[in-house]
Amino acid sequence: MRLLAALPLLLVLCTLVRAQDNPDPARRVRDLEERVKKLEEELKKMQDELAELKKAVAPAAAGPRKAGQLLWKLDMTSDLKGSGSLADLDGDGKLELAFGSYFNDQNVYCVDAATGKVRWRHASDGGPLDASTTCIDLDGDGKLESLSADSASGLLYCLAHDGKLKWTLKLPSGTDSPCAVADLDGDGKLEIVVGTMWGGRGGGKNGRVCCYSAADQKLIWQREYPGCVQSEPVLLDLNGDKILDVVTTSWRGDHCIHAFEGKTGEPLWTFQTDGGERDMGMYHGVAVNKAADTLFAVTCQGDVYAINLKGEQVWHQKFKDYLFGATLVADLDADGTEELVFGGGTIYAVSTTDGALKWKQAMNKSLDRGAVLCDADGDGDLDVLFNDGHLVRALDARTGAPSFEYNARFKGSRWESLSSAPIVGDFDGDGLLEYFGVIGLGTSELDGKNNYGMAFAITLGGKGAAWTTFRANLRRTGNPAHR
Repeated sequence: MRLLAALPLLLVLCTLVRAQDNPDPARRVRDLEERVKKLEEELKKMQDELAELKKAVAPAAAGPRKAGQLLWKLDMTSDLKGSGSLADLDGDGKLELAFGSYFNDQNVYCVDAATGKVRWRHASDGGPLDASTTCIDLDGDGKLESLSADSASGLLYCLAHDGKLKWTLKLPSGTDSPCAVADLDGDGKLEIVVGTMWGGRGGGKNGRVCCYSAADQKLIWQREYPGCVQSEPVLLDLNGDKILDVVTTSWRGDHCIHAFEGKTGEPLWTFQTDGGERDMGMYHGVAVNKAADTLFAVTCQGDVYAINLKGEQVWHQKFKDYLFGATLVADLDADGTEELVFGGGTIYAVSTTDGALKWKQAMNKSLDRGAVLCDADGDGDLDVLFNDGHLVRALDARTGAPSFEYNARFKGSRWESLSSAPIVGDFDGDGLLEYFGVIGLGTSELDGKNNYGMAFAITLGGKGAAWTTFRANLRRTGNPAHR
């Protein structure tokens, strides 16, 4: 009888036990997600602690750090044509590298700058990502967005700090042009300026310069002219109204440098360079001196020009070289006068005053995307650092004498190459500079069987200012004084 009386209670207890063994699936999912989140947080704390411990013991174990040591590498299936960006995207105090990849890889990557660990990647919908990546806080939330566009379809991607797609913008045609970003109308809000290739919707043989609102992606103004606008738009005040204006160049077009009012896009002036129907023109944009009163341009025909803010020639020099690479302006020898660095089959430094040659050095291959300025060898003086085929090279900025070289070849192929511009900064927080690049081969073959690539970081010898984006700043002036 007592057993029978207790039977209902036993049945209730059994039901509760079964409920615990077989909980509600939705609740179980929530519980597991919470546990996974806690485990991930604990893992991140352990990884951070491990990284700090490694930095603390590394000097004692390995001795003084040397330039040219491999910090990390990341296998890819293509190379990088534009340039990456170095920034703290998520505001955690640690740096990331954001960069695009070429044919048959076609991703925007974000990696931990100190370790090369992939944080996220975003696949292009339309083609290779030739244009350099731009990182900036567009919406004022304290975290950075990444802008990258594909060459084929002309889709401009805006990616959040965690790699999630925020928006896409369809440009009139494909583009290799890195974005320039600034307030162009004085309202305190950002605009995005980008060039496009010829073709597209009614484009014919004309390329376009487009200015969009960063807030809502609406087109503010657009101008077109003969040729492709491969160049990065360069932003500076040309007419003294305290508002930035836009300067672009022409590739395989009219051989002109074009200047537009930043607010409206109205033409301010054009400057005609030498060049015939079969000449290529200018792939990259102009450079600007520190005082922002003189522009410098080089052409693939070997011409070098200095131009004032009215679009008038100051001086002109001719070189027997295919001057493709982006230009750099800085005071290389600390004498109070800036120099202009440019190149093709040879890299040159000339006076910005009259174009007189200061020094030159033969290239192993060619200067594709330009040079940066940093202390590469650790002697306390500045060096001109650049990619040259499979080599990372540096020259003493004062004399042009070789100061550093790193062989990045990893496949042994004669074709593998570093086509991008260097990115330099203190990736791991040790107070010394590191270099980032991507070497490889990216072809448009559909099977991609001949494609390969490797992103990597190496140690440099010096300290000092970083070079975190293409042409030194988001106005793309090619001058570190304009950071």
